Amino acid sequence: MPPTFSVILATRDRPGLFAEALQSVMAQDFPDFEVIVVNDGSTEGNCAEYRPTWDQASQSIGPRFSVLDLIRRPKGHGPAYSHNHGLAHAKGEYICFLDDDDKWTDPGHLSRAAQAISHSAATGKQADLYMTNQHAWINEKKLTETVWLEGLEDELKSRGKTVNRDGCYEVEVTDLIATSGFCHMNCLIVRRNLLTQIGGMDESIRWEQDRDIYLRLIDHSRCILHHPAVVAYHRVPDPGKTVNATTALGKIEKLLLQTRVLDKAAIFAKHPLIRAYARQHKAFALKKIAQELAEKQDWTAARYYAAQAFGASPGLKWLGFTIYTLLRSAAAPITTKD
Repeated sequence: MPPTFSVILATRDRPGLFAEALQSVMAQDFPDFEVIVVNDGSTEGNCAEYRPTWDQASQSIGPRFSVLDLIRRPKGHGPAYSHNHGLAHAKGEYICFLDDDDKWTDPGHLSRAAQAISHSAATGKQADLYMTNQHAWINEKKLTETVWLEGLEDELKSRGKTVNRDGCYEVEVTDLIATSGFCHMNCLIVRRNLLTQIGGMDESIRWEQDRDIYLRLIDHSRCILHHPAVVAYHRVPDPGKTVNATTALGKIEKLLLQTRVLDKAAIFAKHPLIRAYARQHKAFALKKIAQELAEKQDWTAARYYAAQAFGASPGLKWLGFTIYTLLRSAAAPITTKD
């Protein structure tokens, strides 16, 4: 029997973009999936705009389509809470996610995943994760740099790995940590029991929660399949707007949230490579925080984070920067913040 899928779409006050996302799911040529929409407290006006789209989907796939409404909060419940709420109602063996401002671009995505997962199970290996790729766009312009797992296939080939009959690579933590990116949730299909086992998403994190769940999933997965196909269109938020969690946060605030994710991995991950990855990337984040604070001429705070960064990743260059912030902070007048 092929696997069943639950596709979770969390949305808030974006009915136009959501309609594109939902349509891309409805266009899948695989028949056995349910769609769970989590409406994170959209306004009454936006709910009225959503309803024709919801009604059309309900007429198309009947009880396999559902909408879960959350009460409205000023900043919403956040993606992690919304995804966990959807997970609690999911019936599929595997969980898929799609951001409400993105879309799947390959109607064969779920069919390909079902075939690969079924063939893996036939060999005695139950796939915990199935990962693909996506392209990133900002203001309708495609980004050319590596953002997600674009470089993974070349890395795998350099290690002598080959694809199976379904075009998938069977990958391990060693392969994934060697790449610069990670799998975005639009391109991640995870076994529901595993996602439940690790406690779902961390609701205390409102930014980088996708990296957090990715690190925890690969740490606990025994069989990971990667198909290099590009299956999604990801809209990078316009930094000039404050319409979502990414653009509403300042650079330093984002970096601080990133250190929270990396601290968790550095302490709790089972795999030593994941712990080492987290320590290394936390050092990068601390250095960026110190540099941002130095640019703002907040020398006392810059010194504090520079010292932490030096402790996490010692080096002559960073020692010089740390001493420089120490001297500047000693010479700076004492001020209080309003």
